[in-house]
Amino acid sequence: MIVKKCLLGLMVSLSLTGCITFPTEESGKVQVVWDETDRIEGCELKGTVYGSEGHFYDYWLHSDRDMVWGTINQMSIKAVDMGADTLYLYRPFGFLSSVTMMANAYDCRVKIASNNGLHIN
Repeated sequence: MIVKKCLLGLMVSLSLTGCITFPTEESGKVQVVWDETDRIEGCELKGTVYGSEGHFYDYWLHSDRDMVWGTINQMSIKAVDMGADTLYLYRPFGFLSSVTMMANAYDCRVKIASNNGLHIN
């Protein structure tokens, strides 16, 4: 009887596990920028996005690297939905059992040259 309860507990635990977010075709093209303010100069701010991967009950099933990758994929998908093509990452939060990150989403496809007002693609 104990074995069955443990097996059932394991099956329930595994059914609660989350998956890592994979990029879409569009979100895979989003540029991720950190500490390079010149890369977003002249870009249009679309808003702030966040992403989070992992839970207290399943973090041990995923590597930190996979959770960071999934978090960035979540933010990239949200950026595409906002019409952005670039993410400017904030400093990441410390994490133990999950990864949560924030970024500003920008549309940098058309930059306005500051010296003569021409559009640069």
